[in-house]
Amino acid sequence: MLPKFSVRKPLTVFVSVIMVLMLGFVSFTKMTPDLLPSIDLPYVIAMTTYPGSSPEKIETTVTKPIEQAVATTNGIKNVTSVSNENYSVVILEFNQDTNMDTAMLDLNGKIDLIKDSLEDGVGETTLMQLNPDMMPVMTLSVDVNDMNIEEVSTYVNNEIIPKFERINGVASVSGVGLVEKQLEISLNKNKIDELNNKLKSSVTSELNKQQSQLNSAKSEIQNGKAALEKQSSIQMKKLLEASSQLQSGISQLESMAGILNSTGSSKEDLEKYISSATTTLNDTKSKLKELKKQLNNLPDDSDVHKEKLQEDIEGLEGIITSLEKAIVNAGQGISAVDSLETLKKQQQELENAKLTLSEELTKATVQLSVSESQIKSAETQLNEARKQALDSADITDKITPETINQILSAENFSMPAGYVSDDDTEYSVKVGDKFTSINEVKNLILFSMDGIGDVHLKDIANVKVSDNSSDNYTNINGNAGVMLSFQKTSTASTTKVCNEINKVINDLNGTNNKLHILSLMDQGVYIDFIVSSVLQNLVYGGILAILVLLVFLKSIKPTIVIAFSIPISLLFAIVLMYFSGVTLNIISLSGLALGVGMLVDNSIVVIENIYRLRNKGMNKFKAAVYGAKQVSGAIFASTLTTICVFLPIVFTEGITRQLFTDMGLTIAYSLIASLIVALTLVPCMASNLLSNVDEKTHPLFDKIIDAYEKLLRLCLKFKPVVLCLSVGLLVLAAFATTKIGTSFMPEMDSPQMMATINIDSDFSKEEARDITDKVVKQVLTIDDVEGIGAMDSSTSMSFGSSSNNPNNMSAYIILKDDKKKSNDEISEEIKEKTKSLDCEVTVSSSSMDTSSLGGSGLQIIVKGDDLDKLKDISDDLVNLLSNVEGTTNIDGGMGVSTKEERIIINKNKAMKYGLTVAQVFQQISSKLSTETTSTTLTIDSEDYPVIIVNHDTSNLEELRNVEISGTKGTESVSVKLKDICSIEMADTPTSINHDNQTRYISVTAGIDSKHNIGLVSKEVQSKLDSYKTPIGYEIEIAGETESINQAISDLVKMIALAISFIYLIMVAQFQSLLSPFIVMFTIPLAFTGGLLALIITGQELSVISMLGFLVLAGVVVNNGIVFVDYVNQLRINGLGKKEAIVEAGRTRIRPILMTALTTILAMSTMAMGVGMGAEMTQPLAIVTIGGLTYATLLTLFVVPTLYDIFHRRKELRQIIIDEED
Repeated sequence: MLPKFSVRKPLTVFVSVIMVLMLGFVSFTKMTPDLLPSIDLPYVIAMTTYPGSSPEKIETTVTKPIEQAVATTNGIKNVTSVSNENYSVVILEFNQDTNMDTAMLDLNGKIDLIKDSLEDGVGETTLMQLNPDMMPVMTLSVDVNDMNIEEVSTYVNNEIIPKFERINGVASVSGVGLVEKQLEISLNKNKIDELNNKLKSSVTSELNKQQSQLNSAKSEIQNGKAALEKQSSIQMKKLLEASSQLQSGISQLESMAGILNSTGSSKEDLEKYISSATTTLNDTKSKLKELKKQLNNLPDDSDVHKEKLQEDIEGLEGIITSLEKAIVNAGQGISAVDSLETLKKQQQELENAKLTLSEELTKATVQLSVSESQIKSAETQLNEARKQALDSADITDKITPETINQILSAENFSMPAGYVSDDDTEYSVKVGDKFTSINEVKNLILFSMDGIGDVHLKDIANVKVSDNSSDNYTNINGNAGVMLSFQKTSTASTTKVCNEINKVINDLNGTNNKLHILSLMDQGVYIDFIVSSVLQNLVYGGILAILVLLVFLKSIKPTIVIAFSIPISLLFAIVLMYFSGVTLNIISLSGLALGVGMLVDNSIVVIENIYRLRNKGMNKFKAAVYGAKQVSGAIFASTLTTICVFLPIVFTEGITRQLFTDMGLTIAYSLIASLIVALTLVPCMASNLLSNVDEKTHPLFDKIIDAYEKLLRLCLKFKPVVLCLSVGLLVLAAFATTKIGTSFMPEMDSPQMMATINIDSDFSKEEARDITDKVVKQVLTIDDVEGIGAMDSSTSMSFGSSSNNPNNMSAYIILKDDKKKSNDEISEEIKEKTKSLDCEVTVSSSSMDTSSLGGSGLQIIVKGDDLDKLKDISDDLVNLLSNVEGTTNIDGGMGVSTKEERIIINKNKAMKYGLTVAQVFQQISSKLSTETTSTTLTIDSEDYPVIIVNHDTSNLEELRNVEISGTKGTESVSVKLKDICSIEMADTPTSINHDNQTRYISVTAGIDSKHNIGLVSKEVQSKLDSYKTPIGYEIEIAGETESINQAISDLVKMIALAISFIYLIMVAQFQSLLSPFIVMFTIPLAFTGGLLALIITGQELSVISMLGFLVLAGVVVNNGIVFVDYVNQLRINGLGKKEAIVEAGRTRIRPILMTALTTILAMSTMAMGVGMGAEMTQPLAIVTIGGLTYATLLTLFVVPTLYDIFHRRKELRQIIIDEED
């Protein structure tokens, strides 16, 4: 139908061709070139921080809860994690068909459920989906003459980075080696102690004043007490004297009365006696008066109850008055001497008065004692107040990084508060003013206290501008500089972004002759090189295919028809690629290059048949229509067999599917386009160009055909020999292939290389940098090296060592465009020049090493629970690997263990002070913390992040003596850390790895350029098989070997399914179950050729070469289909079986050789590795050429032999395809 329509309406075909050309050109210019197909990585990273925590604590408190929470997420395939110091990373791998948007929502929900159960201090978990666009597309080095690194950093930040960030498509620009300034606030213990001493002196001075007052009062009471005792003694003595005198008077009266009674004394004598008694009484009054005077002299501020004493004195005076009255009475009763009893009563009253005086004096003494006791109590209270005041006169606990951070954040504040109106004018109101100078920060008042006044930040801390220059290391061609890394947006073209970056580089270098910007890694240039190289090979292949046709056909017209069909088919394929989202990458372009040779096959079959009919005398229009129609079924079947080999890709998963879907689609599009062109454009052009056809002679080819006929008849005579040789070669090739080794992806030659400089961890950081400087110097002496940029691996932007060694360095090496040596040779020269240095240099021959897609080098996974046991096994495996030839850079996986101080809290001792382990941790953590504030200080348009450093515990001894606040009952107390714990030194791993919640370590080793990863892995596996693995532990090989095995396993399954599809298609074509089996035997013949080609060329068995076998399975059967189909046609016409076989061989040898040679020569430049990046697809081309060459030659002998064997007892009607219209 199509041929007839095309011949009848050539202008319609012409218009269609023009449309294809236009659409193809537009599609090609709009397609985004890239290195590899777009790869969707079903990975999510969950990162959580926990400052100040060891890997073991991170594992227990952060990693395990998150792993358990996310393990039940739908679509989860694998969960791995790394618990590092201060942070946890959990890597989640999902099934390829998982909806990642839904998965992210599910993960967020599960994380939210557990976040409240995590410990205080654990940060928010950040979820991040991995994307290939996260990798940098370009890396630059920058250095400026006559500028130090600080000046270069300022220049780069202010002048260079802003220009790059303005480029459309640039997502971010990050730097390595940039000096970053910060405002560092270091809490100064000496300054804080000085403030504490000042505060204590002020408190002590005030307390001393109060003590002085108490001492004064105490002294006065003691003086009053002494005076009272003295006066009491005097007054009592006087009373006793008066009593004695009164007794004497009584005695005298008694005596006198006796005398008077006995002698009758005269009145005069009695009056004399009274006069004497009166004198004595007067003396007593005088003495009492003196006592009263003395009591009045007691101090006013004493607590003696003076009023009571006055009452006692007045009572005494009353007694004296009574005595006076008694004397008066006695005087009055002189005449009654016989009233002696009255005087005795007066004597008794005097005695009573003396007792009363004694009681009152005792009361006064008691009152003085009470006052003294009160003063002692006040003194005790003062002492307690002194202790409390001195204890509280310590601001150390009040000055913490958190407190300073809060104050700084609150003071460095400026925000609009709203608007006010005045006279119809609206003014914005702004509250606050941010810091504008370091002096403002220094003079910031933190608080005020009595005795010391205002406390400024500078009074308790050192405030200065610091930088990270000591932590940075970059060496650009022997000079200090910085490196810039660029990431593009997800929708931007890599080449366009890189081209725009290069334009800015040229402008910057042109405007400043002191500025040197060197491209260390440029994906855009690399992609352009590779795309140009593949397109160049495609053009060369097309030209060679056309030359083959010209040689065989010896006619320019049919050659023009086929030559014209090539670009039309390619552009048609490009249109289909564009609308199906296939990008221009090395895989899809390789498919096009491969398709160039195959897409002419259909056109060759059609034009050859048309040419044959024209030679038989059929007119050009009928020949064009019937020639195409007769072979349409055959070319449709052969096209379908080639396309169907890529259908099994849908049953694979992972990177294999994503990489090779583009190639399958591209080849399918090419062949579909070639089929449509062969059934439309070729008949249309043939009906116009093949007006006159002359029979061409081929003397040389005729001799070849005659020789072939003799060999074919010989093979039909000795059929077992032919089959045995074929099977023997297949077995031999398969056995030999086991010795050639395997790899995931071939390394590609490029003008950029990478190197890892492995330096022993025993060297200091400075020594490691000195060694790296020497490496840089040695590399620069190599003629083919244009430049080198080295950096610390810990800050590497696009690659790094898998080792945990902090001394490892990374380097970009730029090669000259006109380099004389290959990358592998340059790698060996670098190793030779640096072997005398204290390091081991590992060089990757390309900065775009695609082997990283499947891991790199040898990796042995050891799973188990106990870290110490894992370390023992790791040490054993390191020794094991060191005895395997070809291994380099062996790493035990435990990293460089760091020393840590383990504080083991005695729970019983701590609990005596009301402390738990968690509370002790919090207090220690706050004292050891370095706080990065949210405050940024802007000075002279430069931002300074502010960090606060607590230097209270700078050494172990200070840590032991840290005061921990606790309680005893209701009383607040403090205890030294060393009193409630023991502190010991211990080794701790730098990280702890999990695989599906099981601990593991990864023992890794590189493979040198002289050995193959597959062969080395086999040797390692044999040694592991004899290693006695402890119970409860597992050992398995992973890394690149695992990726290789998985990819090859997937491809083997694809090939098996593809062969099944091919067989079923041929059954439908031949309407026979036997004839397709004969054709199928060409597939192992092709595999034999492909394996032999790998062995001869020294190529490894890689994923790319396996793809070649997949392609072969679909291509090689085409020749068998053509041969068997023609034999059947000859037998239908009445020819005998053997004669039909021989005649078919003679007739079909030309189209078979033509189709084979066009495909072979189309891929020849690719197989020879012409052009940059050809190494990537070279194994594919080698396998295809080797397999097709071998299979084509043997098809001409083995297929006829099999046909003769299998059709020995079959009737022709049972196997032929009815070709009647």
